[in-house]
Amino acid sequence: MEFNNKHTIIAISLITAIFLAGDAMLYIVLPTHWKEAGLTSLVQVGILLSVNRFVRLPLNPLIGYMYKRINFRTGILLAVILSGITTVCYGFAQDFTVWVILRSIWGLAWSLFKLGAFLLILQLATDSNRGNYVGTYNGLYRLGSLVGMLIGGFFADLFGIKAISIIIGTSALLSIPIIFKYIPRTIQTNEASEKKLSLLTNFNSFLNSRLIMILGTAFLLVMLLDGMITATLSHIIEIKYTDRINLLGIIVGAATLAGLIQALRWGLAPIIVMKIGTALDKTNQKNRILSFFLVCAALLYFIIPKNVPLLVWMPILLVHLLIASVLTTIMDAIITDYSSRVINKVFIMTSFTLIVDLGAALGPIIGYSLEQKIGLTNLFGFSGVVCFFLAVVWLFSRNVSSIKNLIHQSS
Repeated sequence: MEFNNKHTIIAISLITAIFLAGDAMLYIVLPTHWKEAGLTSLVQVGILLSVNRFVRLPLNPLIGYMYKRINFRTGILLAVILSGITTVCYGFAQDFTVWVILRSIWGLAWSLFKLGAFLLILQLATDSNRGNYVGTYNGLYRLGSLVGMLIGGFFADLFGIKAISIIIGTSALLSIPIIFKYIPRTIQTNEASEKKLSLLTNFNSFLNSRLIMILGTAFLLVMLLDGMITATLSHIIEIKYTDRINLLGIIVGAATLAGLIQALRWGLAPIIVMKIGTALDKTNQKNRILSFFLVCAALLYFIIPKNVPLLVWMPILLVHLLIASVLTTIMDAIITDYSSRVINKVFIMTSFTLIVDLGAALGPIIGYSLEQKIGLTNLFGFSGVVCFFLAVVWLFSRNVSSIKNLIHQSS
């Protein structure tokens, strides 16, 4: 059973990777090819990289309800079909309104897919392998980011957006046979138990300080590390090192270089986050591990804006991006571990995906807006301060929990 479950996790991870490639490509391509896409400003780029997340905010509760009513495999299949079609259409869009519609449809598809994947992991995982499953999923599905950003930036610089959009969108549709072979028709979501829960009971879930801290941290990390950095990376490279960069004697564009860095990130991430996930299964010190990586992220935020040679700056940025992947895996492991111990799993995971989507949606808009107002150095410095603050909060939380346990044992 464990063997079959791991195969199912790998399958949903690889399908997600194919699904995600089209979205990842836009993060590299649009900031430098926005005129080719029919856009009129970088502000529109920020909106388009965020709108799919804003659309998901009201949809996430509906998606959670849908998974209590529809065939699980049907939800995943619908998501993949919508993703493939919208990605192909990226290559033909030449109007901002059309782009907004396409990104909104893709956001609906991603809500179906990401919540479905979380629920599948919750069903298949146990306390002894939950971190490993989360690490496997996070590591493998981000291979889609590797492919989308690497070949997206390269092909866009050479042939334009249309060609790469058609290739990636068609690939997503070709993954449909994998769904029928490996994805179960139904999953258990404790539907009978959750039906008995009132709205007040679900609301009271948020009064749990542990859940508030998890959701608040996830929101800030996704906004700063995923939404902001990923969406502005090629733009940052363009500002710091111009659009045409001499890399070991080869002239490359900012989009290509950003794609290369992200490709290295997502190529190394599976190995790293799987090991982190397995380590989380063997320890009860998740708070301390989280705090350590938060401090590392904070320090690198202060270093990245410095004027250093490109060949020195690139490894620093790569380490920062890998730490972001690790932090995402730790937070996913923490929330799935929390959800496994409550009745209203779907509600908790729906709330988590909603909060994460909100952070990811605000990231690109805040990134581009603040960069213009306060400058790159201050933007990264502010992000570093937030990460350091979160590290202290999680360490303090651990100490408070230890004191409570001592009081409880003494009484």
